[in-house]
Amino acid sequence: MRVERIEGWPGELLTLSTGRKVFARHSEPSPGGSDSDGDGATPERPAPIVYVHGLGGSSTNWTALMRELHDDAEQWALDLPGFGESPRGGRHTVAEFVADVSAFLERFDEPVHLVANSLGGMICVYVAARRPDLVRTLSLVSPAMPQYRLPWAARATAFLALPWLGERILARVNGVPPEKQAEQLAAIMFADWSVIPVPELEFAAEQRARWMNQPYAETVLLAALRSIVVQYVQPRRRSAWGAAGRILRPTLVIMGSSDSLVGPWARGRWRRTLRRSRLVYMPNTGHVAMMEHPHAVAELLRDFLHDTGESRIRTPVSSRRTAGPGMPSGVAPLAKERMNATN
Repeated sequence: MRVERIEGWPGELLTLSTGRKVFARHSEPSPGGSDSDGDGATPERPAPIVYVHGLGGSSTNWTALMRELHDDAEQWALDLPGFGESPRGGRHTVAEFVADVSAFLERFDEPVHLVANSLGGMICVYVAARRPDLVRTLSLVSPAMPQYRLPWAARATAFLALPWLGERILARVNGVPPEKQAEQLAAIMFADWSVIPVPELEFAAEQRARWMNQPYAETVLLAALRSIVVQYVQPRRRSAWGAAGRILRPTLVIMGSSDSLVGPWARGRWRRTLRRSRLVYMPNTGHVAMMEHPHAVAELLRDFLHDTGESRIRTPVSSRRTAGPGMPSGVAPLAKERMNATN
């Protein structure tokens, strides 16, 4: 059965303290929705959830997940400068994006639940490590961290970072019909894109095509990609993994078994790096679990926020768990890896 055409959540263009502009989509819980208790009482307002997309993505990558969590909390999804609906900035590097996300979070009067994918994951690792006052919890979906054993799609993407060659490759890609480009991208991003409703795929393809038609899209894409490559040669104390080791907030890391951009074997490095973390391994899942299995990811987030002591986020009674033996309250049970069934 065909569902209705997908529409992105409404948003607005905001000017940050960095002087750059970002487009941010916003969702408020429905009045009198499922955030009220059975006796009609309404609990304390939950902390906001803020989403950060990956390389070449946009705020619309979170549309399905925001729909799943619509009545749980206020939600914000931003387009990094130069991506989605945000105008380009002067520079499009990891360092600049870290400053942008930090500036966006400073607009809130309390720490937020920060959720990020791919490049957004690396950015938010730096944000959480440097500005723990802005972050309540950190949730990472296939975070793009430096690793020297690269899956096939990551190896192919790395060639784009080479001077001159990247521009030539993109020129050839632009000669491929949009429908074929969408199929090729879906094969990279999803484990099985046939399980995704056609309107969802069409919406994602339309949003990416709209951005790629911007005259600055290729410049922004290559600049951001080359900035990622620079992260591979950073000294340990200044590296993304060094920052990850300094994170003080409870952290959820979701890895897909069929991720062709971030190899699932990276979960071993996460186990060694973060003690206050929960690692979830999702079978039959690619690089964007929140788009491929939004219901499953929503349940994982609810469980995680409940188990970290964030009682203001409701969790169905059937999915609640108690702390494991010996685990500190607020981070239970964050030491063991979990395998999660997809929806």
